[in-house]
Amino acid sequence: MIKQIPVTNDEIYDLSAFAFQVSPAPGEIEKKKEAKKNETVWGWVEGENLAAKVHLIPLETRIHGKVIKTGGIASVATWPEYRRKGAVRQLLIHALGEMKKAGYLVSYLAPFSVPFYRKFGWEMTINEMQFTIPMEHVPKYKDITGCVRRMKKGEEAILKEVYHAYTEQYTGMLVRDDHWWEHKIFSKEELITAVSYDDAGKADGYVRYQVKNSKLDIDEWVAVTPESKKRLLQFIANHDSMAKEVQMTLPDDDLLPLFLEEPRAKQKQKPYFMTRIVNVEAFLKVYLFLTPAEKGESFRLKVEDDVLEENSGVYQIYFQNGSHYAEKTEDAAGENVTASVTIQQLTMILLGKQTLEQLYQQAFISGELKNMVKLDTFLPKKKHPYLADFF
Repeated sequence: MIKQIPVTNDEIYDLSAFAFQVSPAPGEIEKKKEAKKNETVWGWVEGENLAAKVHLIPLETRIHGKVIKTGGIASVATWPEYRRKGAVRQLLIHALGEMKKAGYLVSYLAPFSVPFYRKFGWEMTINEMQFTIPMEHVPKYKDITGCVRRMKKGEEAILKEVYHAYTEQYTGMLVRDDHWWEHKIFSKEELITAVSYDDAGKADGYVRYQVKNSKLDIDEWVAVTPESKKRLLQFIANHDSMAKEVQMTLPDDDLLPLFLEEPRAKQKQKPYFMTRIVNVEAFLKVYLFLTPAEKGESFRLKVEDDVLEENSGVYQIYFQNGSHYAEKTEDAAGENVTASVTIQQLTMILLGKQTLEQLYQQAFISGELKNMVKLDTFLPKKKHPYLADFF
């Protein structure tokens, strides 16, 4: 049976330690309990034993500029003796239902298996690029103005302001609350933080890193402007007596190679996070379509969701006078639709990962190409999907 498990229950952490092959240090479990106090843990219980679990993290993400209530799925685990009995399946379906009831519009997770989570409606939407750069290839910008200085205790608010500005360049990034900053960011006390300031003394970027075994490992890189990127690169280059190479992870569309004299650094694109729309109608209603104030346009999307079947159906989207309206309609037999999509495909389209035309050209979806191309013009595309966090 499924029941909610208190985050203070030690069984949760015993199962995580086994499943993810970690050995918590003394006192670490108590810190985890405090860090996870906002999470909801659903467990599959057989008798008095916790057999499997899934954590639901309450989040907000900024999708094309709109703050969206988002459910993070994490720490999915099962004891070996209970595996392949459908426990995780039932927990994920239960979690999706609870998210929908609570008003969550989308859900994120980092998959251990993409095919497994696709069965439940999640789809790959966010990639990242991992760079390994020889230190001698990090540029030394001698003419760059402004400065970079290490952050002092009490200046943490500066990072929050710069991070917020950075999120506006992308779609899908977390709106970090104070609890997240405290337990996910500032809790990494081993990291050094350096902040970039422009000529006017305004912070426009930062880097959090450590140097170990002749490697400079960047945990978080935030550059709001091209000048801040140059300042931070110059700052990193000043570590050439300490490190032989630099490791950093950036959005997969980042133009870092254009800033390098020798761009042939090791680059590895990595599929990172999956996303799922939880409530199609509610998401379509608040989604920030591009809506020019011209003559009215109307489109019909047929959506298939095998898990949350109430999402399945035909949705009418109207554009008129600079705004839009969306509603679920009756699926009239024989009536044309602009496109027929699965919940996974719709998620990719609305997150800006793929367009309707691209999916049609590769025979993933069916419909009226002319109207798909027209609907694509109402979809925001300037902001690339990215997530700087992990859970």
